[in-house]
Amino acid sequence: MTTTTTNPTQKSSFLRTGLRTISDAARTMFSAVVGPELYVLLGILALVVAWGLAIATWGYPALIIVALFLVFVIFAGLMLITVGK
Repeated sequence: MTTTTTNPTQKSSFLRTGLRTISDAARTMFSAVVGPELYVLLGILALVVAWGLAIATWGYPALIIVALFLVFVIFAGLMLITVGK
């Protein structure tokens, strides 16, 4: 039979316990937030920022290019729906 004893001279301070709890919570939240969803959202954000910079640089033609590309995307989506995928 084994028993565990605590060392009375080594007390865990309130501050140290609180910091350890905050560290554990941050580690848990970081692993929950960082994942594939974050990378997809960051990719979409990067595209929107790039589009905004293109509009700021070239103006109206940047809007037209994106609209023309979206016609192809919608057409491909409709084709996939029609096929059943």
